[in-house]
Amino acid sequence: MNQVSMDDGQPYLVVDSPFELARWRPLVNWLLYIPHGVILYALQILARIAFVVYWLMFVLTAKLHPGLYGLMVMYERYNARATGFLIGYSETFPPFDFSTDTADNNAYPPLRLALPAVPESVPRSAALNLFKAIPHYIVLMVFLFGAAVVAVIGWFAVLFTGAWPPGMRSFLVRVNNYYYRVWTYITMVENDYPTFGLPSR
Repeated sequence: MNQVSMDDGQPYLVVDSPFELARWRPLVNWLLYIPHGVILYALQILARIAFVVYWLMFVLTAKLHPGLYGLMVMYERYNARATGFLIGYSETFPPFDFSTDTADNNAYPPLRLALPAVPESVPRSAALNLFKAIPHYIVLMVFLFGAAVVAVIGWFAVLFTGAWPPGMRSFLVRVNNYYYRVWTYITMVENDYPTFGLPSR
């Protein structure tokens, strides 16, 4: 089980599945992923549009729209599950689940993503979070590049040994949790400036 502690002690993403996988998985998971990939492409477009409207509505009203936020949460969770399957966190095929709840509904036990709910009040200055997080985008790009390299190496490890190296999978989960730390900041549901770097174990 990969439990990654965030600054407040709670991970957003938790992967709870065996490290062992069938050796053929790296050769075919990309093919099994295709139906989810098609859906994700459409959901990504929807989530981006939702964020623009969500941000503009906040600028104009100083209130976050829970429905639009829920759409973005749905995309993030769907993406986490589908991508986690593609990478090889689990042999269990993820469900076609479109829940917009911030709490994970446990529809895919190997991987759970719980994100904060919309707070009752948010300072108007939070509209600037999108821009204040720019340094984090740069750091994230570096970590995501590293994660891509680790994922490829991990696939070869599975191909030859039938198991994910625990440290490599832990690194990928930690990168994801850093991403969600920044994501919750730019969506203004968390307004303490994120710390740089990966969450400690």
